[in-house]
Amino acid sequence: MSSKFNLKQQFQQNLLAILSIAIAISALAYNSWRNEQSEENRNLRAAGFEIMKESARLQYLVDSITYASSNDPIKQQDTPIIGWVTVNQIVSLSQLMMPEVKGDAEQLKLVWSEHWQDLADDEAANEKVSNANQRLVDRVRNQLTSLK
Repeated sequence: MSSKFNLKQQFQQNLLAILSIAIAISALAYNSWRNEQSEENRNLRAAGFEIMKESARLQYLVDSITYASSNDPIKQQDTPIIGWVTVNQIVSLSQLMMPEVKGDAEQLKLVWSEHWQDLADDEAANEKVSNANQRLVDRVRNQLTSLK
């Protein structure tokens, strides 16, 4: 019986130390989890803002191809190459985001691939690419506002 009493007595005498260790371990676990969550949110924000910037760049390019005069320097540049680079950059960045954003980025690439050749002559092509681009931007914006 003295061993049980001794154990109980030691527990009572060291209760504060035991509680301190339990609190320290739980605080460390929470802090580690919170740091991981914060880092993930920072990465999502950075990728999201870059996607939005690239989407704006693509929209400028699409509108310039459709609405600029034939003498405008934008029509004389390598606009399809710039467009493909921008779309591929968007798709690459979307791999860091939620699956819905990835899907919208892939859809934008598909719409771009089907309509980039018609942008100079067809406002409907501009509208299709612009709508796909806007859906992507809206999805990214929604994801960014949902971060905690």
